[in-house]
Amino acid sequence: MAAFRVVVIGGTGAFGERVCRLLARDPSVDVVIAARRLEPAQALAATLRAQDGGERITAATLDLAASTWPGDLARLRPDAVIHTAGPFQGADYRVAEACIEAGIHYIDLADARGFVCGIGTLDDAARAAGVLVASGASSVPALSAAVIEHVASGLSRIDAIDIAITPGNRAPRGRATIAAILSYVGRPVRLWRDGAWTTGIGWQDLHRRVLALPDGPSLGPRRFALCDVPDLTLFPERYAVRGRVAFHAGLELSLLHVGLWLLSWSVRWRWLSSLVPFTDALRWLADRVRRLGSDRGGMLLDVAGRDAAGRAVTCRWRLLAEAGDGPWIPALASVALARKLARGAVTARGAMPCVGLLAMDEVLAEAEGLAVRWACELAQPLYVQSIGAAYDSLPASIRRLHDVSAGAVWQGRAEVGGVQGLLARAAARLFGFPATATDVPVTVAFDVRDGVETWRRTFGCHTFRSLQYAGTGREQGLIVERFGAVAFAMRAMVSPQGIDLRLESGRVLGLTLPRFLWPRIAACERVDSAGRFRFDVSIGLPVLGRLVHYRGWLAPADDVTSPAAPAAG
Repeated sequence: MAAFRVVVIGGTGAFGERVCRLLARDPSVDVVIAARRLEPAQALAATLRAQDGGERITAATLDLAASTWPGDLARLRPDAVIHTAGPFQGADYRVAEACIEAGIHYIDLADARGFVCGIGTLDDAARAAGVLVASGASSVPALSAAVIEHVASGLSRIDAIDIAITPGNRAPRGRATIAAILSYVGRPVRLWRDGAWTTGIGWQDLHRRVLALPDGPSLGPRRFALCDVPDLTLFPERYAVRGRVAFHAGLELSLLHVGLWLLSWSVRWRWLSSLVPFTDALRWLADRVRRLGSDRGGMLLDVAGRDAAGRAVTCRWRLLAEAGDGPWIPALASVALARKLARGAVTARGAMPCVGLLAMDEVLAEAEGLAVRWACELAQPLYVQSIGAAYDSLPASIRRLHDVSAGAVWQGRAEVGGVQGLLARAAARLFGFPATATDVPVTVAFDVRDGVETWRRTFGCHTFRSLQYAGTGREQGLIVERFGAVAFAMRAMVSPQGIDLRLESGRVLGLTLPRFLWPRIAACERVDSAGRFRFDVSIGLPVLGRLVHYRGWLAPADDVTSPAAPAAG
């Protein structure tokens, strides 16, 4: 039986070389390393042949800028082509079209949103030719989709999908990769958020999060920012996501990440039309600090929704790559798909994004021998985790308010007691607490990301927010609420009537406060005779006295947005 012949376009590039090395491990696949310059391709082929690749590994010149390239490609007689020579932002489909015309399967590593999502325009031609044209056989959307379909198989609905990638600072920085990122920095990014299509800004939505394996190694806190990828278009409709789909990336060094965030404003404010012309300069600057970082990177994916019993749950998947093996991850899916084609295990024909063609285990099997680990866990909402078995004894309205994995909105009425004294008034303004009001409308919007709940409370026209998350270390089992630089760790005391929150410790700028400086907090949750959720919160400070006292009732106003996501259009 003749070997399956794969031509890798851009085979000496950052990702192309890794694709070739992975394919060379399969004795049933012949690999042609195609590049603009023959010498580097021949050198790589010689290396792989010496590693038991034999005569299956060859090199060829293929320059997509030359007018003769379609004929040059056809003369190589491939069964499949893997196109790794980006960037794909703004590119056309001439390589895929040439493959269709020659009856060759086509796979690419594109992560350009428009390119991947528009590949279906070639569907009729690909079907007529009897070939598969698969775009985006990389970390996104191929691996991210495969992970979603693996971890979310037990969910009755999906409310949110959050994806993030962070490379180590010592990872190779190909020019095409940097240009791809700069193409959307500071520019509008279309998003599915709160059950509707809206717009964000590339490389903004700046935040910090920790990527770690469950009970295992961690990359520590890193900053992340919004990216424009095919997943943002494909996943809302494919998975009927009711809330949001988000994708962020983070650079290991804050110097580089925040610096690029600052530059994004120059595009957002239209001082510059794009940062792409500065690709070479920014690459040079980044290379000057390459030694300051590590060779450790990772990927995270959270799918929040409801289990078969209707309870909120989040499936958290984490991947860590060490020893400089992170750049192999984008190459895995294309190799897995090519090998699957070689086995005759892919029946799909036509042109499509690389979604649903591979299982997670098929993609990650290609990581054998690499310093890559992954794990998945199911996480319950914050209050369910902190309270434990006693949670089920709480009244229904209280359980419902805290049974949130992605987002929710509750509304009601409240009254707000004012402060006591001028100094207390200044402190209340510093914290952003509302002023005195009677029978004022109140809205509480909940948003959950990476296990952290954001509570955005609006009394009338005044909004203030806090973050709540599970305590760690000495605060294990406690609920931590943070207002800016001030954080309180509280224990949830449960009774059949509801929850009382008891202060256990306080911190300012991370420094533990002595007990005599602790704030005076009295907070409880109850249910009234109408079955509505009721709250009563009083906060004060030693010497200054009361800062705020608000109480009222809430009822669900918006159960995580809409029934399903329409197409992006």
